[in-house]
Amino acid sequence: MKITRRQLFGVFLTTLSILSLEITLTRIFSVMMRYHFAFLAISIALMGSAVAGVTLYFFPRLTQPQQAQRWIGRAVLVLALSVPITFLIYLRIPFNLALARRGFFLQQLLWLVPIYLDLLLPFFLSGAILSLTLSAWPRWAGRIYWADLMGAALGCLLSILTLDALGGAGAVLSSGIIASLAALVLSSEFKPRAPWIGRQHIPAVLVLLAITAMTWGSVRYDWIDIAVRKTSGEEPTRVYEQWNAYSRVTVYETEGYPFFWAISDSHWERTLQEGGTLRHALLLIDGVAGTPIQEFNGDLNQVAFLRYDLVSFVYHVMEQPQTLVIGPGGGRDVLAALTSGAPHVTAVEVNQAIVDAVQGPYADFAGQIYQRPDVSIVVADARGFIARSPERYDVIQASLIDTWAAGGSSAYALSENSLYTQEAFRTYYDHLTERGIFTISRWYLQEEPAETLRLVSTGIAGWRLAGVNDPSQHVAVIVRPNDSTHPLGLATALFKRTPFTPEEVSTIRERAEELGFSLLYGPGLPPQEDVGQFITTSSQDAFIATYPMDIAPATDNRPFFFNMIRFGDLFNPALSNDNLYRSSKEATLILVAALATTGLISSLFIALLHWLGTRQQKLQRPSARMLVYFGALGLAFMMVEGPAIQQLTVYLGHPIYSLSVVLFSLLLCSGFGSMWAGQRLSQRHIPRYLAFLFPSLTILIVLYALGGSWLLHETIKWPLPARLGVSFAILGPLGFLMGMPFPTGIRWAGTQQRGIVPWLWGINGFLSVVGSVLSVTMALHVGFRITLFIAAAIYAVAGIALIQEVLQAGRD
Repeated sequence: MKITRRQLFGVFLTTLSILSLEITLTRIFSVMMRYHFAFLAISIALMGSAVAGVTLYFFPRLTQPQQAQRWIGRAVLVLALSVPITFLIYLRIPFNLALARRGFFLQQLLWLVPIYLDLLLPFFLSGAILSLTLSAWPRWAGRIYWADLMGAALGCLLSILTLDALGGAGAVLSSGIIASLAALVLSSEFKPRAPWIGRQHIPAVLVLLAITAMTWGSVRYDWIDIAVRKTSGEEPTRVYEQWNAYSRVTVYETEGYPFFWAISDSHWERTLQEGGTLRHALLLIDGVAGTPIQEFNGDLNQVAFLRYDLVSFVYHVMEQPQTLVIGPGGGRDVLAALTSGAPHVTAVEVNQAIVDAVQGPYADFAGQIYQRPDVSIVVADARGFIARSPERYDVIQASLIDTWAAGGSSAYALSENSLYTQEAFRTYYDHLTERGIFTISRWYLQEEPAETLRLVSTGIAGWRLAGVNDPSQHVAVIVRPNDSTHPLGLATALFKRTPFTPEEVSTIRERAEELGFSLLYGPGLPPQEDVGQFITTSSQDAFIATYPMDIAPATDNRPFFFNMIRFGDLFNPALSNDNLYRSSKEATLILVAALATTGLISSLFIALLHWLGTRQQKLQRPSARMLVYFGALGLAFMMVEGPAIQQLTVYLGHPIYSLSVVLFSLLLCSGFGSMWAGQRLSQRHIPRYLAFLFPSLTILIVLYALGGSWLLHETIKWPLPARLGVSFAILGPLGFLMGMPFPTGIRWAGTQQRGIVPWLWGINGFLSVVGSVLSVTMALHVGFRITLFIAAAIYAVAGIALIQEVLQAGRD
């Protein structure tokens, strides 16, 4: 029985729906729980698909084409129903991360179990549909896998569109609408002249109408509320909300409470006496990262107090600077620059939803800040924008830039940030004027200055990368220490393109004393505390090696600036009171727990299969080589995908471009590779083909690891369409070759032993889960380049395993 085009179209719609759901859930998890949990959606998706394959292994009769056709139609209808039902159940599970500090693993992980099992259902059903299709029609595995990957590729793009247009809940429900369409297609009678619509389609039509009505109600009347569960108490009443594929942006009214990062106490009192404009609206990204929208009526004198915040200190040593602000958010840093005499400010904001809020409903409240002639607002990744800009600036400012949101590559990379790497600092250096200063502010704790130390070490490494022989002459660090009045201290580091002169250092010291701040380091002055000692020491490498936390410079190869814990110190009791240690430990433990859990579940299922297969002689069992082959494919594919997403984030100028381009390119080209392998290869040509495929794939991944960064660096100034073309040219050949091994193996195995296909599908899924977490774990500690090298080695192992299997079958 030959597979029909209608069935392939049904497979396409199924994966279109399920990939869109998977990516949308990464956004939902980041908003409701925390960015650490964004990758949980990927784990659930892959695990559900794997469990489906394992389950079907015990029902070999279902893999017969007639039986498979009937059960596929039923499964896809239940899939459509399960999307809204499981999502509504998830929203009512009382998971609240505010309890995490008081016993996270004892209380909250218990609630993660029902969340995991609940949302597993749609992915289990989609995995069953695909596994049944491959098992029933293994000869057409290439075409089936092609339809699967085409749907997955477009599902990546669809999730971006639906999040922008429908919001979080609407995007989830739209996946159910597409699954309903798949039910209409796959519940048909697959005969040459069977009608497309008949009585058997009535259930699917009813489900389609019901989910469409729910989606309309959610978008039009906010029937389904998505509330943050990672803060203490209930979320305040929102007055504005907008979703996109990068974040959920909400605005909350305040009652005149002033917003400062680290205001000078003396000038704060003066501001109260002079009646400055203190009112602001609080804009939150994913319910945690805040940026104020300052009330402004056009009179800069009313916001003059902004000059006396520590993040604005640079304007006390620089007159009339041409300024670029990275991450302006609600516009506060832009106002600080304007009131300090900047003739023009270029503001680069990565999140379109933030700009929409400030330019739209809050335009009058913010004094039309982003419509002013002396302000240029640009929506782009700041580092990529600066690298491509022909301009040079007197001041480049970055104040507390981090969203703690799972955008773009954050689903795979634990809060990687391309703005805080030594290569990024070199880019800032290259775009400063001769008098130019890069000013960057981060939190500072006097007893735990690891974050400030890592900031300084990264900046010094970047300046040294730009050719500066003695970076210590180019750096000044000013802080407001934390105390009982100010529980969170702040540090502002000034990195000057040319050495600070004695007169400039004197000015910095005088202004710091006048404002009540402390100067930890200035060239020619006695160094203060650990930060000053680090800058002046002649053996900075030794200082880094012996410091309790990881303060080594962040790099593009390891861009995890905020992860300051070494793997060997994960359970070091001497660091247990360090806040940064506890934060990094929590994220790392979640990652390790996910890896251990998925590894344990995978092992248990494999052991169960082996035991049951031994007891039930009728069940066919694959050889160890076939298990190694399909497991290695799942592991290696995910270990290539993660680093590719991160590398392209800077290059393309926006994390959403990176996510969509990488997934779309890899899945699309993998689909074509699958189709080519299915159409062009006969059984007798498979050994020769394998001997060519895996060495080529291994070499290509190694070349990508070695030369990809260089090619992207050389072409980063090209226009966006050209950069998109370069990205596709890099990823296309990789995806084409990576799409061939799975359908080739399925075709070989299915023609030898039809009953083992679900098992192989399951083992591939299990190891894909492990690969998604393992790639992040490895990247944290050895970097993306080594991760890619290991992926290449795993593909080589897979090739050897299948070649041996084919040769052994030929001898038998």
